[in-house]
Amino acid sequence: MPTAFGSSLLAWEIPVVAAVVTRMPQGPSALAALGAGLSVLFVVNSPALALAPLVVVARAVHGSSALLRHALVTGVAGSAVMLGLAALPAVPALIGLPAGLHGMFQVCLLSFATAPPAVALRRYLHGRLIERDRTQPIAVATGVRIAVTIAAALGLWRAGLTTAAVGGVALSAGAWAEAAYLSTAVRRLAVTEDVQKGAGRLLAQHARLTSNILLNMSPALITTVVLARSGAAEASLIVWPALYGLLSLGTIPLSDFETVGAALLRRTGDVAVLRRFTVLLAGTLLAAGLLVACTPLAHLYLTGFSNVPPGPAYLGESWVAVLVAVPALWAVRGQARALIIAADRTSVLLRAAVAHVGGMLALGLLLPLTRLPGVACASIALLGALAAEILVLRAGHRRDGQPARGGRKVRR
Repeated sequence: MPTAFGSSLLAWEIPVVAAVVTRMPQGPSALAALGAGLSVLFVVNSPALALAPLVVVARAVHGSSALLRHALVTGVAGSAVMLGLAALPAVPALIGLPAGLHGMFQVCLLSFATAPPAVALRRYLHGRLIERDRTQPIAVATGVRIAVTIAAALGLWRAGLTTAAVGGVALSAGAWAEAAYLSTAVRRLAVTEDVQKGAGRLLAQHARLTSNILLNMSPALITTVVLARSGAAEASLIVWPALYGLLSLGTIPLSDFETVGAALLRRTGDVAVLRRFTVLLAGTLLAAGLLVACTPLAHLYLTGFSNVPPGPAYLGESWVAVLVAVPALWAVRGQARALIIAADRTSVLLRAAVAHVGGMLALGLLLPLTRLPGVACASIALLGALAAEILVLRAGHRRDGQPARGGRKVRR
């Protein structure tokens, strides 16, 4: 519950920051640059995001001090990559962004330069707390992060910081605040003896964990390329961050669903309970999505809360119905992943992630050749990639009664 609650709170971070950015001078263009910058940051932060599971599996071998040093190096490397990308004029052109967004996009990348060390540190601290079964501070820290992010965005707006930098600086400030709070919680943990060993195995473990997260993060960047190279590119780039923020309200809280489901299967081996819960969860998410798409709620969110200009907002409202099934598919994917994890067949997860990226790339190459606007192309590509991943996960769980690590069998 604490990690799920924290994820639910975190889902509001991007929509709130986007709502502030759109109300500033050149807000719509800055929102488009923010969305593109976030897609790059997600990929660059993949090694940092992998640190929490790395700490859980490797701290007893390598020790907390070695892992902390490794986390700091990972964060600094991420900052160096963001600075390098911000300094290269060819990057926005390579993505395909309209010329008018190039400068704002580079400023946005620069504003994210301090985020990777904060993300690396917070994920290291997440791992320490999860390992010791002290997850309550994670939820509190997320609340602190949201409060600081909102305060920073409003303060920077009042201070007159350039619009393109407000989103990145505010989100980075929130991440640092979260890491600071988590560090106080970790310092209260009882000291345990660390066993130091060579760094080679640590790097190999980190690389394996990073590869799967990188595959899961890369579709965000692919989506930006699809938006930029399809019809109505600028309007699509403006409205997509707001749509993605709305979508994240239903998907981010499901981040740990497969972990919880796998734990249930390992304890009881009863698939029926997980299946019934998945049907209930997917049905609820689908109903909520239809409520938003088929009522004025979508219009109120895009034009009222997010302050998206009328043209891009109308484009988003026209295609938001395509995204209704995404959160429900996330729930179905979570169930499929839980079955795979409980059966100790985690290699299937990597194949499924490759299928997701492959589906996104294939659709991303074909759909821009049509006359569909970027929002439609990105939405269809996202649905197709999720469907491809679920099919691979289902195919990977072929045998009935897979034995779980604890000795029980998964009962159909």
